[in-house]
Amino acid sequence: MLVVLAIAGIAVVGCVVMASLGHGGEMAEFPPDVPPLDLPDVGRMTAADLAALRLPISMVGYNTEAVDETLRRVSVALSERDTRIAVLERRLTEVTAGRIQALQDARAALPSRIRREPDAPSTDWEDDRADAEEAW
Repeated sequence: MLVVLAIAGIAVVGCVVMASLGHGGEMAEFPPDVPPLDLPDVGRMTAADLAALRLPISMVGYNTEAVDETLRRVSVALSERDTRIAVLERRLTEVTAGRIQALQDARAALPSRIRREPDAPSTDWEDDRADAEEAW
């Protein structure tokens, strides 16, 4: 009887060693049991999409894969928007600087007799009020 138990013990240890070395086959992959996220493509994501998003809940909290995917998509969308905003701001600065320079060049090209400095604004509001009442 002792010999049978020793052989069974050696067989169990041998099977465990073979399985740990990868000779026992691979584990089957099961499809996720959560529905896919209802998020639009990265370029079309809006704040309303995130407000309407309801993440699936597992036994211990939110489903980790769904949260990771959502955060990845949001981070990509935000980085694309930040890049686009930076490019547009740079273009706006270039265009504004070009227009200011063109206006200064055009003003410098005018003869001095045509060039006129803007009038200084009136600082006395009572005079303006009196003029308005007089005109009324």
